[in-house]
Amino acid sequence: MKGSYLTLISCIISLLLIFTACQSSSEKTSNISEENGVKAFPISEIGVSQLSEVIDRIEYVKLESHADHIAYRIDKVLIENDLVYIFDYFSGRSLSVYDLNGNFQFALTKPGEGPDEYLEIQDFLVDDNSIEVLDALGRLIIYDKQGNFIRSEKLPPIAKAMTKIGDKYLFQTGKIPNTLAEHGRSCEVIQYDFETKNSVCVLEINDGKTPHSFKERSVLEEIGKDYYYATYFNDTIYRKTNNRFDPIFIIDFAANPSQIADTEVHMLDLVETLNRNKDKIYHNPDLKGNGDYLVTRFSANGNHHVIYDYQKENVSIINSLSANDVDGGLPLYWIHTTHNDELIMVIDSQYLISRFDKLKSEKNEFTPKEEAFLAFASTLTIDDPLVMIKYHLK
Repeated sequence: MKGSYLTLISCIISLLLIFTACQSSSEKTSNISEENGVKAFPISEIGVSQLSEVIDRIEYVKLESHADHIAYRIDKVLIENDLVYIFDYFSGRSLSVYDLNGNFQFALTKPGEGPDEYLEIQDFLVDDNSIEVLDALGRLIIYDKQGNFIRSEKLPPIAKAMTKIGDKYLFQTGKIPNTLAEHGRSCEVIQYDFETKNSVCVLEINDGKTPHSFKERSVLEEIGKDYYYATYFNDTIYRKTNNRFDPIFIIDFAANPSQIADTEVHMLDLVETLNRNKDKIYHNPDLKGNGDYLVTRFSANGNHHVIYDYQKENVSIINSLSANDVDGGLPLYWIHTTHNDELIMVIDSQYLISRFDKLKSEKNEFTPKEEAFLAFASTLTIDDPLVMIKYHLK
């Protein structure tokens, strides 16, 4: 990536203690700060960038409407072998597949409780020869690349997220109490081999408290050739080294601590607290990237994207509601996936139509880039389903 990124301060070792409301979190951070090679993102010392400081151009692809396509809310997007896989976990409960030009390929829609059906999707991945769906019933359901059922496998733990290392899998247990770690301790991430049925705990649950029941997506990801893990309300991002996950990055909220409610609090009370106190800061992980950059997210009076450039060791922060000063189109509300040097957002066409109407009402003269956005948006109707937007990094 090129461009004027703001400098990442105090990258290596010698980290400030991250003050939180929970004493165990402070102790944990103190221990981590003694580790070599751990880098910090000192949020209070990094300004929020304009979109144009990070993005140089934006491209739009209309995704073809099709009778088999059912997607209302986009939960996860993967791009593999020039195909775009878009999963709607809760509304349409379906997977829609397109090529990079937006041409519809096929849809996998199998909600239910049958052998080839899923009750509630936790996660999915695309392998060389298959599409693999993690079901809330504790099963891994495997389909071929055309969406035809192959088989299902029973999982040893109830898993919330997954990724794959060759023929082995990494599963996040959702911090549900278990005895999968050494000496019967609880394990947070396990490596599992379906052929040998062998489980290896690669990250134990540190505090052992009852977990928050937030739906966690993109918390266990292969990025470049490495495997990363992060979770809600945890300041630490882990990277897999041999048979364990070690701290590699810390989202440093030291100057404005999260003060998140205790982990024993009822979820409805926690949500009410967060909604009432917009200035509370906490990690809201959405790990993505490649060998050149890593993306995650935190909440502080709205969502913020953190983009870390490995080569320059620079970090940029973009507020998800910041105005799009590149072409006058949509802000970078979400980063659903990455592809080469592009941050990808997939969104309902109605958002672009609304922005088209607003921009036309705001001014009479437009820049060439604004004209390009307006020309594309003018072709959309409310019957068009989704648009893939590519924000190209400098």
